Amino acid sequence: MHNKWMNSIVTICLLSILCLMPATAQDQIDSKDAATTYSNEELKSFIIANAGLYQLQQQALSQMQNTESDQQKQEIMQTANQQMLQVLQQTGLTADEYTAMGQTIQGDERLQEKVESIASDLFREKELQ
Repeated sequence: MHNKWMNSIVTICLLSILCLMPATAQDQIDSKDAATTYSNEELKSFIIANAGLYQLQQQALSQMQNTESDQQKQEIMQTANQQMLQVLQQTGLTADEYTAMGQTIQGDERLQEKVESIASDLFREKELQ
């Protein structure tokens, strides 16, 4: 059980970090034009989910560093996993959809640029509010 929760959290956290890193040529996913595979709204949902997951990851890691009990660490992981699933639900994505989008984005430089552009627009919109 412990490994299942840890694997879920680690997978989501790694994807949230890796999906915004430039991909190497050998890691690129075969795609004619992945930038058109996802709509701007889908990418916006991914970006919002990614930000929420990253924040939850940081909170969980911080709490776990301040905890020595394995039982408490497991409870932190369970809570974080549930919260992560809620973030995905709120953005309209399943864990599988989020993972697939992250892999596609990671493997396509043009799509990464599009995601960065949308993320910049979202950040500016948030600043104006």
